[in-house]
Amino acid sequence: MKNSQLSLLLISIVLLSLIGCKFKGISVSGEITNQKGQPVYQDSPYIQDYSIKYYSSVPPQRLKLTAVSANRDGQVRILSDSGLFVPDNGALFYSGKLIRDISFPPLFPKKIRTIGTYKNQTIFLDNKQLFSNAWAGKIQIDHGLPNASLFAGGEEFHFLISDGNQIVYFDQYGKKIWTGVLKDILQISYEESKKCFLLVTPNLVAEYYPGQSEIKQCYSGSGITSATAIKKGNEIVIGTRSGYFWLYDKKLISGLPCSDITAISEINGRLWFGSVWGTFFLNDKGKYTYYAGERWLPGNNVISIEAGPDQSVLILTDKGIAQLMFKSMTLEEKALFYEKQVREKNIRYGFNCSSVGIPTGYSSARTGNQPSDNLWTGMYLASQLFRYKVTGSEDARQNACEAFEAMERLHTVTNIPGLFGRSFERDYKVENSKGADWKQKELLSGSPASLWLPAADHSNWTWRSTASSDQTVGQIFALTLILELSDDTQWKARALKCLDNIMSYIVKNNLYIIDVDGEPTMWGKWNPDYVNKFPVNVGDRKITSSNIIAFLQTAWHFTGKEIYRDKANELMTKYGYLENLMRPFSQIGPDATDELSKVLSKEWNHSDDEMYFLAYWGLYPYAFSDDLRNKFVAAIQDHWNIERPEQDALWNFTYAMTGAKSFDLKQSIDFLRDYPLDLRNWAMHNSHRSDIERIPANFRGQTIRERLPLGEMPICRHNGQFFTLDSNGDGSGLTSAGDTWLLPYWMGRYLGVISTPVKR
Repeated sequence: MKNSQLSLLLISIVLLSLIGCKFKGISVSGEITNQKGQPVYQDSPYIQDYSIKYYSSVPPQRLKLTAVSANRDGQVRILSDSGLFVPDNGALFYSGKLIRDISFPPLFPKKIRTIGTYKNQTIFLDNKQLFSNAWAGKIQIDHGLPNASLFAGGEEFHFLISDGNQIVYFDQYGKKIWTGVLKDILQISYEESKKCFLLVTPNLVAEYYPGQSEIKQCYSGSGITSATAIKKGNEIVIGTRSGYFWLYDKKLISGLPCSDITAISEINGRLWFGSVWGTFFLNDKGKYTYYAGERWLPGNNVISIEAGPDQSVLILTDKGIAQLMFKSMTLEEKALFYEKQVREKNIRYGFNCSSVGIPTGYSSARTGNQPSDNLWTGMYLASQLFRYKVTGSEDARQNACEAFEAMERLHTVTNIPGLFGRSFERDYKVENSKGADWKQKELLSGSPASLWLPAADHSNWTWRSTASSDQTVGQIFALTLILELSDDTQWKARALKCLDNIMSYIVKNNLYIIDVDGEPTMWGKWNPDYVNKFPVNVGDRKITSSNIIAFLQTAWHFTGKEIYRDKANELMTKYGYLENLMRPFSQIGPDATDELSKVLSKEWNHSDDEMYFLAYWGLYPYAFSDDLRNKFVAAIQDHWNIERPEQDALWNFTYAMTGAKSFDLKQSIDFLRDYPLDLRNWAMHNSHRSDIERIPANFRGQTIRERLPLGEMPICRHNGQFFTLDSNGDGSGLTSAGDTWLLPYWMGRYLGVISTPVKR
């Protein structure tokens, strides 16, 4: 009896474990895995950085900012050569400004030379006194140095004060304890671990120990700009115009984001550096996390770095001050931040408007029709379906529904079943730029011809023609996931009609998208005469083959119409499309056989990568046989391997869709974590950096060995070049997170490789 009870107990435990595994994952050797045996990231809080900027309303030529201090009450004061200022009314997307500090009228007439923070309170130094408004105003020292400009506080409210040459040490009552001389002092600070003062000149680093009569020289050299003592230890870090070094070995470290150091400070256990081009800190990986450009700072010339309220870091620049914030959040919380932003800024008639203008500020975003409305909206729609499937969110379902209505209307505005538009717009002009040389212009510019026609459903609407292969990918990707994931039978019926119409139109027209003028569109071509005329090393031969097989498989899977399966098999066996799509990416490269091949193969096309990976959601799952499926997995893996340097979560999770056990989960999470909250088109520059390893010019356009963290580089969408170092921009444009971030995140959740948030 006992053995039977024990057996039942063991069976119950196993069953409960299996049920739990479906939702929580299985722990194998300490690693959580899902039912496919894939690793699962546990969505615990991480630190997300962002910046709140405050600009000076006066140009740097007319107002010189010199120092900053923050007290225990969270009050931040900035000193200039025209008095005290405070930051006013700033937020992530609403930059504040510096306004006059009027909190203490008795300070107005004083000639304050510098300010600093001592015991979490602000200390002022003017031409007569060192004083504070804290401690009931009792700290007030008559220093007798008319040109006093530097000070530091030590033990028991003792202070070292200097005018840059003379030095005086006072106790808390203003009694003069010691005097000395040191020429051209730039900086004074206090070393808590050694209970002494650190003094810095352009040619010397020295220490003064209270009670001694002389200054102790630590280092002499040239080009010194700053120094700081590390709190946990007895080491000193010295900054110069060409890098920094640790005093103990004096080995110059110059492989930095910017080697012209202006300030060094240890804050919250991190070593921060200011420079003439941004600020950076030494992170846990032994690399530098870099903040530069207006995504992060009002100006790049850093004057001072100080600890700010709520574990923030204050970066004083020549054009204002930045408060770098470090907020604990989960990936799901970041997703909900982006979800709100997309709905507020990027939705146009249900479309995901991938880029909007905010020329007058963040409050109102200017949307507009875009040539790829199908693609960007299809990606956003898919993200919302994944979200709905894993959370049951009614909001996500409604978002997906509205996106589908927009994509569905692209079919009805044309009045030609199977031909869908690129976009539509209210009261838009009718135009046609398809002149005699339109193909050449489109080939060389990469921009589709502008052909706008009256809409079939409403007289005051127009629609844009010249549909292309990437738009087809967007349509079919979205329709596939509606048919696969939706629980609404009406949705599925409407989606099936759209899918069947598209594919029957393409098949009927000999694998071309025939436009309203009766001619194939520039990029809607999958016919063997077009595909196989390319040399085997031209990427268009491979991608068109891969995409059309995925489309036909998907159409056959959901409609059951044999014409789609027959056509796919014909292309694979008779016309070599299977060989085309299986061709290794290592064989793809430039070719000058003809002008079209030369133009299309002059560089790696990252838009093609996006088309490949989205279409893989029809290539792998709906393969006609296990043998084909195994071949397709090999092709996808080959593509994924060559894309790994980009560390793109969308590529990684699409590969994970095949059941792959190793798909760079850590790099995918870094991608999602590092993506900046501020998606405005700020100018970003990294070409000057000496901390990144360049590599020789290559076909892929990869310029550096390792991709920069996403917060340090220009905003890059999945079809962009992730190794672009510089970009221009003024923050007047906003990229949508709908396709860039929400799709890979919710895809990861749907695939079970990202968990629901774990409890804090």
